[in-house]
Amino acid sequence: MENPFRYGEIVSGSFFTDREQELADLTSDALSGQNVVIISPRRYGKTSLVLNARERLISEGALVAYVDLLRVSTLNELANELATALYNGVVAPLQRLKQQISEIFGSLPVTPKVVFNPNGTWGVELAVSDKRREAEDLLEKLLELPQIVARDRKQRIVLILDEFQQVVDIDDHLPALMRSVFQTQTDVAHIFLGSRQHLMRRVFTDRNQPLYRSARSLPLGPIGVPQFSGFIRERCRASHVAIHQEAVEHILKITGSHPHDTQELAHFAWALARAAEGRITTGVVDAALARVVAAEDAHYTPLWESLTLVQRRVLLAIARDPGMHVFGEAFRRTHRLGAASTVQTAIERLVEREIIEGASTRGFSVPDVFLRAWLQHTVS
Repeated sequence: MENPFRYGEIVSGSFFTDREQELADLTSDALSGQNVVIISPRRYGKTSLVLNARERLISEGALVAYVDLLRVSTLNELANELATALYNGVVAPLQRLKQQISEIFGSLPVTPKVVFNPNGTWGVELAVSDKRREAEDLLEKLLELPQIVARDRKQRIVLILDEFQQVVDIDDHLPALMRSVFQTQTDVAHIFLGSRQHLMRRVFTDRNQPLYRSARSLPLGPIGVPQFSGFIRERCRASHVAIHQEAVEHILKITGSHPHDTQELAHFAWALARAAEGRITTGVVDAALARVVAAEDAHYTPLWESLTLVQRRVLLAIARDPGMHVFGEAFRRTHRLGAASTVQTAIERLVEREIIEGASTRGFSVPDVFLRAWLQHTVS
C-alpha cells in the first residue's frame, strides 16, 4: 500500500495538510487583485500552498501564470521563463496554435518561438539582446503583458513568482523595474515567495527597497497541533495502520508541527510499522527518528564540514541551549566560544545560510529538527 505521508516534493489532494485558512486568504486576495508575499522558513510548504491556490483560482475563472526562478541566473533566462509561464498560463492547451503567439506576444520587439519540450510541456524562446538596456526593455514589455491580456479578456490574471530572491541576484535594478510596472496593473495580482528568508525580508520589509510594502505579507507558521494530529490519525486509518495517540503526540513534540519534518517522520514511522505489526507506537517513532537521521547524514556531513571551527562551536552551543543570550560572557565561557565579536561573525554567517534563525534580543535556535538530532547523535 502507498505510504500516506509525503515529503520533499510538492503535495496536493489528500497529501496536502490543512492550511485551509491560508489557502482561502491567498485565493481571496489574488481574486481581488491584492499582491501577496509569502515569507516563511524553508520546507513550510510555500510552493505546495500556491500551487493548490492556483487550482482554486483557475476554477474561479482567473488565468494563472507560474514562474519558478530557482535556476534563473540571467536576464535572458528570466525573459524566457516569464514568456513560457505567460504562454502556458493564458493559452488553453487546445488553442496553442501559431496565431496565439502573435495574439499574446505581438507587441514585443522580437519574434517568439514556441517549442515542445521532451517532458511534454510548452516553452517559449526569445532572442534576447546581449545589450543590457535592450534586454531590460524587452523584460519590461513582458511584465506589462499580463495587464494587457487581462484587460482584453476581462479576466483576472495572477502572476506567481516562486524563488523571487533570484531576481535580486540577477540584477539589483530589477525590483525597481518591477515596482514601476506592477503598481499600475489593476487587473493583475502578484504572488511572491522564496526560500531565502533574509533576502525576501530585505526586499519587501526594508523601507529603502523599491518593493517595500508593495505586497501583503502572508506568514506561514507550524500547522496547528489539533489539525496535524487529526491529519496523521486519518492518514493512518485510511492506510490500515493503527497509531497510538501517544505516538501522534510524540511525533508532533519532536517536530514542533513543522509541516515537512512531520510528514517525513510520519513517513518513516508508517513504513516501519507496515513492515512489522502494523501499529505505530512511541518506540516506533523513536526508531523512525533514528532512520531519518541516518538518511540525512549524506546532507548534514558536507554541511558540517563546510563550517569553520568557530561556526561549529556556535552551532553546537545553540543546538544545546536554544534561546540563550549567545553574546553573554557566561554562555560564551560555558561553550568555549571566545570573544563576542568572533561569535557575532559566526552568527551572521549561520543566519545567512539559514542554519540558525532568531535575533540577539530573543535568542537563536536551529530550526531543522533532524539537524538538531544529527548533532546530538553524531557530533556531541
